[in-house]
Amino acid sequence: MNKQAIAQCFSRAAAQYDQFAHLQRTVANRMLAGLPGLAVPSAPIIADLGTGTGYCLPWLQRHYQPATLYGVDLSETMLARARQRTPQITTMLADLEQPPFANDHLDLAVSSLAVQWLASPNPFISRMAAALAPGGHLVLATLGPKTLYELKQAWALVDEGDHVNRFHSAVDWLDAIWASDLSLTLWREERLEVRYDSPLELLRELKALGANHVERRQGQRTSNRIKPMLSAYDGFKRPDGRYPATWEVFYIIASKV
Repeated sequence: MNKQAIAQCFSRAAAQYDQFAHLQRTVANRMLAGLPGLAVPSAPIIADLGTGTGYCLPWLQRHYQPATLYGVDLSETMLARARQRTPQITTMLADLEQPPFANDHLDLAVSSLAVQWLASPNPFISRMAAALAPGGHLVLATLGPKTLYELKQAWALVDEGDHVNRFHSAVDWLDAIWASDLSLTLWREERLEVRYDSPLELLRELKALGANHVERRQGQRTSNRIKPMLSAYDGFKRPDGRYPATWEVFYIIASKV
């Protein structure tokens, strides 16, 4: 993954991100709903990894009154938005494949719809296993490979190019956790369907969210193939005349004994 290109996409999207992040808020809320059952010490040290505009931060601040609350992201523009939302946070401009925490430092680390951008789960899981204090928890919501399968299939009818990112499978994540010092506490999967008036509306929303970066082969062009792809997407039209986009979400809790 080209991390600089991803950061630039999200930086450009920061101003309007919250306006379009309906599904992202839904997923974050469902992730956060699983936290109260976890044993977390008083005045914990907490990190929100890939915090974006900081949607999760007020909830974490209110529920845990942490001694330190980190907001970590690749985009400084996003971090500026997060500081506006929750001024008490400590922001860190960092790559999640190299989380900049000392060993045994964090009591709780959460991440909603950010770690799907990692090149591989293994370095991240290994590093977070070291960064968590004994008894600490890593709580993730991430996207699976069936995400946007309608868009993938519509593009596949047009050409053989890469137009939708390939996200890590359940096996990728489970193997990384089992190879680490963490124990799997929870694994849950769900499919969320969002409907649009047209496939073009979906493409515009992905761009507005900064989620439109795709790792493509050199020389690959898409502009002259948009219309055939939109036509191919007609095969997914629902009886109500709207177009679905499926999001496969993995909810993961891994704990350090």
